[in-house]
Amino acid sequence: MVHAFLIHTLIPGSTKLLYHQIYAQDSQLRHVSDNGVIGERKRCLVECAAQVHSEYQFRRAVLGRSVEDDVQRIHSEDTLPEFELGYTRLEKDSPFNTEKIAVWLGAGYTCFTLICEKTENRMLAETVLKTLIRFLQQHVGLLTSPTEACTKPERISVILDKFLPQGNLLFMNHRVIRQLEKETESIIKQ
Repeated sequence: MVHAFLIHTLIPGSTKLLYHQIYAQDSQLRHVSDNGVIGERKRCLVECAAQVHSEYQFRRAVLGRSVEDDVQRIHSEDTLPEFELGYTRLEKDSPFNTEKIAVWLGAGYTCFTLICEKTENRMLAETVLKTLIRFLQQHVGLLTSPTEACTKPERISVILDKFLPQGNLLFMNHRVIRQLEKETESIIKQ
């Protein structure tokens, strides 16, 4: 089960949450009061994004790769860039009531994160995330312009509803993916 999907920045400094979709019940998030449910949810997701951002920046420093190289590669080629893949453990009470795992892919200035149960199939989560990224880039252009996440949330929502229905990771072969792509394209064109 996926509890949340996040799109956030990877720029040096603090991360910014560009888009989020929550699939978890309110009881999954810690310290949620009736008055501040929305604010607390967003704060918890920003905390998760900050942990992923920190891991990404550490890896970049160790490998000596620059973000500018990735950005230049994204703009010069029509293919998806080489993503940095990571799994970040989210401790109990940090920010969920139970331990979770964040599966993330980042390149350039943008990172895509799935927050899953710690027992979730990580390979399946990675495959679904790669499919989502490919389709999001095709219809929204998030890698070349991350701010599009703020201006086209309805397109992102349609794509998530098809490829990650109600937070469930789907086993998909190429025929299922093609069928979901056709359905999504017909909805987006309306």
